[in-house]
Amino acid sequence: MTSATARMIQAHANHGVASVNGELRPIHFPRRIERPLPGDLVRIDEAGSLTGLIGRRNLFGRGDARGRFRPIAANLDRAVIVIAPRPAPSRDLVHRYLAACLIRQIDPLIVVNKSDLPAPDQAPFTELKALAAIGFGHVETRCRPDLDIAALAPRLGSGITLFAGQSGVGKSSLLNALVPDLEAQTGQLSRVTGKGVHTTTTATAHRFGDSAWLIDTPGVWEYGLWKMPPDDLQRGFPEFAAHASQCRFRNCRHDSEPGCAVVAAVEAGALPAFRHAAWLRLLAEQERLGR
Repeated sequence: MTSATARMIQAHANHGVASVNGELRPIHFPRRIERPLPGDLVRIDEAGSLTGLIGRRNLFGRGDARGRFRPIAANLDRAVIVIAPRPAPSRDLVHRYLAACLIRQIDPLIVVNKSDLPAPDQAPFTELKALAAIGFGHVETRCRPDLDIAALAPRLGSGITLFAGQSGVGKSSLLNALVPDLEAQTGQLSRVTGKGVHTTTTATAHRFGDSAWLIDTPGVWEYGLWKMPPDDLQRGFPEFAAHASQCRFRNCRHDSEPGCAVVAAVEAGALPAFRHAAWLRLLAEQERLGR
């Protein structure tokens, strides 16, 4: 039986939708094969059953209430973290997303949408300049009163990009602006699944230009990390690395240990104090998850 290569568009418990040469097809997932995710390249047989995954590079996901990793999408080149002045994000939302991306080897990009509104005098908006100085840049966009996505669109022209953020920050408006035929794509998906697609309830990949994909994800109020060793969490704070190598103790947690070079760098102004504070909060959260 011959097989075809397809890109996963949506995935549910034992079935999903994939794009085969631009045509959407329903796919069945046999139990013996790992469940695919939006962004995956897969092989399917003539009957529309999954026969295998092809070269998965990475996984993006979130932690559940018990601290277990729950995958959302695969093979990402970058993740767009959308925030807005209203509704303003929680103090650590951006730091959580940045950590998740870096731990999973995905390039993060912060997008401040609704740039027509004044930025609140609070984190993370007051931290954006310092974040840019340590390598976490951001761009501004707006969809109203006039459209401005000029700083974002050119950065998405290749590979697979995931859009993440709170409900209400304008992810859907951005996607509609970026993908002129989005309504046609979602209409075609609706015909294949037999379900409406007016609200985002699961991750969905959309074709962007000739060779790129944008994956929309459901809006969240808070994004939770999963249980992991401290060394993994520290990969989400790469600016610590050069200083951490000088700590007195190899397993230093950069908290209250004597001879901590990270704490010394924060006190000297060489590292942003707000990043160290975020690290300590996420480290404490990991301890709670461990219990």
